[in-house]
Amino acid sequence: MSATVDVDNPTPSQRAAAIEQLRDKLSDEVNSYCSDLDIWRFSVARQLDTEKAAVMINAWYEWRKQANVDDLAVAQPDNVNPVPCAVRGYGAVADANVTAGIGVDDAQLRLTRTLGGGCWHKRDRDGRPVYIERAGRHIIKDIPKTSSTSGLIEFHVLLQEFLTRTLLPECSQLAEETVWQQVVVIDLAGMSLVALSHIPALNMLREMLARDQMMYPERMYRTYVVNAPPVFITAWKMIRSWLDPRVISKIQILGKDHTVLLDQIPAHNLPSFLGGSCKCSHMPGGCVPSVPLGNYPDLPRSAYAHLQHQVQISYTEPRHSFVCETMPVSNGPTPISSPLMGYAGWLGIKRDSPRNSAPTSPVPMRTQHVFVRFSTDRGRGVVVEVLWQPLGSDSLDDGTLVYPEALFEPQRAPVLLELEAPNRAGQLVVNWRVANFDEGQAPFPRPEEAQIPILLEYSVDTEDELLTAFSLPPIKRI
Repeated sequence: MSATVDVDNPTPSQRAAAIEQLRDKLSDEVNSYCSDLDIWRFSVARQLDTEKAAVMINAWYEWRKQANVDDLAVAQPDNVNPVPCAVRGYGAVADANVTAGIGVDDAQLRLTRTLGGGCWHKRDRDGRPVYIERAGRHIIKDIPKTSSTSGLIEFHVLLQEFLTRTLLPECSQLAEETVWQQVVVIDLAGMSLVALSHIPALNMLREMLARDQMMYPERMYRTYVVNAPPVFITAWKMIRSWLDPRVISKIQILGKDHTVLLDQIPAHNLPSFLGGSCKCSHMPGGCVPSVPLGNYPDLPRSAYAHLQHQVQISYTEPRHSFVCETMPVSNGPTPISSPLMGYAGWLGIKRDSPRNSAPTSPVPMRTQHVFVRFSTDRGRGVVVEVLWQPLGSDSLDDGTLVYPEALFEPQRAPVLLELEAPNRAGQLVVNWRVANFDEGQAPFPRPEEAQIPILLEYSVDTEDELLTAFSLPPIKRI
């Protein structure tokens, strides 16, 4: 293949020729395993040198078979595997944070608590998935104590497989063309010189980058390193020596002025802390939850093991409501609660009925935070909506829509929601219903499965109750 081929903008005939030449170097077994896109990625990674690309792709194939990578429990629409990290704005899986579900082992939870926070957060202007990592918040010294290098690599592989099998196919479907790369934003805000010079952690990073380049070549379209402190320049000189020149060419180092991100990512898809307008206020932790930053409650496994209320819902009896009285914080935070086996609130109202989304009173109201923990043992997901009404009022016109309808998948892992209720005497109504067949991408249940009841378990607590019960520090909403 001619060295004059622009691998970023090849003609269809040039791309086809490169794929054919590399396939000629591979066994029938490897060829049958690889898609044309796989062949092209490895060709590009080795600048269309078929001999080098063949060595690379054969090593990749052997690794995948020996490590049973294809058998990893990757969250997809047709299973109930948990997401490996926070997700916002996709349809293949509902928005979620990592919680201590059955499919999440303690090793992953311990590692997550040392990492600054990562999230696949919506798409760029061309439909690529965007991954944001708050690397500046990593507790660097604790990472080697919490995980081995192999454990860190296994976690990274799970992230890459989730990207490849779940997010990229969805993005391709929406874009009506093949989307095969992601955009990465690494936020170094909070990074210290001590963290950048921690040798054990840097050695783990080097091994992870080496594996990433060999086993997932060309999965990255661009990487933006933002809020890079001056001391990062010294570390970058070392880190770039571990990277392939083509990878380096895709990385842009930025300081506090990172408005260039808006050229790549629409403002409504970019978190506000990176210069966009998105806040993801419907999820604890916002756009990118971070345990070290403390922007959401890091609940232990025991917090989801014994939830206070249990009720059965089904496709024939799909709804359940819970009502609790809210009192001003100065009068005490504890709600007086009672579950309703029937159904109350706005989910049962016809869509053409009037629905107010804000109180009509001109007097500003303080808010108090209420947390809802819930899980289900099966199903396609549940839709949650929350209404607040002043105490003694029976009129919807007096109500406030605290939490608009949103689909969650508690069959994958428990869900934690944060609600903001007015700091006045009133009633908070939490409504759950089984997801309709046109909501979410999970497959429809077979007729016999649809007859099996779904166990919904939940607890509702004020913020003070939750933090006290599990000895957690105050939440930093920044």
